[in-house]
Amino acid sequence: MSDPARRIRIEWTDRARECLRSLPKKVAKGLVEKADKLYGCEDPRLVHKPLVGPLAGYYRITYGRYRAIYRVVEDEIANGDVLVTITIQFIAAGKREERSKHDVYELACKIVEMGIVDSRDDHEQHSS
Repeated sequence: MSDPARRIRIEWTDRARECLRSLPKKVAKGLVEKADKLYGCEDPRLVHKPLVGPLAGYYRITYGRYRAIYRVVEDEIANGDVLVTITIQFIAAGKREERSKHDVYELACKIVEMGIVDSRDDHEQHSS
């Protein structure tokens, strides 16, 4: 049996898009360009550094001191053929500022703790 077909979909939550808009344009563009490279990869979980602790299961894209935090959701749909849709869902983007309440990891932890990343109404597909 052959491997299932794969389709990559990149989504940015509303909060992540707000974060991107607040960043310098060059930084936001750099993070989006790196995110868009995930379309061509075999497994987006193997491309960037996995996070630990309360953000285990999430990954980071870096651009200087800035980060975009994402997770990978894999869905299998069986109806004759198998199609695996990998959704890369960005939840936050911002500057790494250790010991600051404005740190991107602090923001991402709050988002995860509040459980708002699972809301389908909170994100839409990113188009390049």
